[in-house]
Amino acid sequence: MTTSSNNQKSRRQSSRRDGLASVELAVVLPVMLILVMGTIEVCQRIFLRQSAVIVAYEGARSAVRSTCSNADVAARCQAMLTQRNVKGAVVTVTPADLLSQPSGTQIRVRVEVPCASNSPTRFVLQDQGTFSVDATMLRE
Repeated sequence: MTTSSNNQKSRRQSSRRDGLASVELAVVLPVMLILVMGTIEVCQRIFLRQSAVIVAYEGARSAVRSTCSNADVAARCQAMLTQRNVKGAVVTVTPADLLSQPSGTQIRVRVEVPCASNSPTRFVLQDQGTFSVDATMLRE
């Protein structure tokens, strides 16, 4: 064989490898994108749920103090939700009038967070409703 035929053979193999790499990229890239986007969305949901847990707990901690009213608890919870950039959350404090409750009464703070308004992307996970988190403590 001559040198020129070796070069032609080498060029053909190189172009075949380039074509194979293109096919591999076309097959693997969509799978990788779905995997990455799904991971981002799952992490967003975990952050959203943890935010709801933290807000409910902190709301219950402030609600058990004898000088705290329902409006104070709701304001504290909304401030924390705003700080964590959580939108559309609903905070419910039970019983309705905290100031008239005696010591030892169970106080429940519920935080409901909609997934749809708090997920910037819905590429893999679709709207999954709301997260509801309860925190219950006894009045001091």
